[in-house]
Amino acid sequence: MTDIWIEALKNKFRFEYKGLISLEDLFDLNIKDLDAIYRNLKKEENDLQGDSLLASEENPKVHEVNVKIKIVKEIFDMKQAEIARAEKALANKAQKDKILAIIEDKENQELSEKSIDELREIYKNL
Repeated sequence: MTDIWIEALKNKFRFEYKGLISLEDLFDLNIKDLDAIYRNLKKEENDLQGDSLLASEENPKVHEVNVKIKIVKEIFDMKQAEIARAEKALANKAQKDKILAIIEDKENQELSEKSIDELREIYKNL
């Protein structure tokens, strides 16, 4: 587990989304909701940093927001990878089903080309 996750759990970070939600709750959200949280955090980050020349890294609130941004981004990336894997699995299943249908058609075609005597022999041996 990386430091940001430990820090977020240890400090019980909460994320604004229709009220406050926990780190664990982020995993229940879809990518559009995560994107909305990310955009709000980026806006908060910009508001906190502003145009100041002073070191914003010293501000603990800026650090917390940066950690939250990284966490939301990681969860978003995980969710996108899950979606890509699911889409690929669905495409592979569709391709396999198509191939099986073609195999079945070819087997039926091969069987229909057999003579009546050959078909009776096959039938008798089943």
